[in-house]
Amino acid sequence: MLRGFVLTLVLILLVLQFLASLFETALYAGEKIYMDQNDLLYTKGWLYFFKWVVKPLSAAIALSLVIPAMCSCCCGGPNRRTAGGKTFPGVLMFFSLVLTALWAVIVGFQVRNNDRTTVSVLVDNTIAQGMFVYPLGDGFSFKNDCNAPPFSSMDRGTTVCRLLTAESAIAVVCLALWGLTFVMSLFLHCIVRRNSAKGVSI
Repeated sequence: MLRGFVLTLVLILLVLQFLASLFETALYAGEKIYMDQNDLLYTKGWLYFFKWVVKPLSAAIALSLVIPAMCSCCCGGPNRRTAGGKTFPGVLMFFSLVLTALWAVIVGFQVRNNDRTTVSVLVDNTIAQGMFVYPLGDGFSFKNDCNAPPFSSMDRGTTVCRLLTAESAIAVVCLALWGLTFVMSLFLHCIVRRNSAKGVSI
């Protein structure tokens, strides 16, 4: 009963993670295309390229874990000696931990760089450089008002601001989903060990 409940939660989390990561990847690509087409400048750095690796990787791994999760649900759960049985909790734990760490890097630098992506700093950098550079590679401060200057006074500024804000928000969601998946994988692992111990004692 408990095993089936945990597996159901895992399956739901993985599906949500796949959808969120896929949307985040598409949004990130859409931002770049939109800025390139409209000749808008944006930051590039190691974090910019790091995101290009993590976001599609997150979607791909989430999708690849959905199938064994479904098999575990339909084939009696993780106490069976199948590819989707006893080995699944360990595989799930490993990948969810790795992806949680990778998303934590993105969100961590996003929070760390919040002061760099506020309106006042962006305007100061614009004056110093003679041009407005969007922080595509840094995440975006949630404190910014997309309907206020300087975004409202720039061509397509409000649209780009909303895209950057959405991207930053979904990154936090992806981190939370992988974190919850890791917690559920720990529960699943404990259930497997308990059932194995019962089998040995019998």
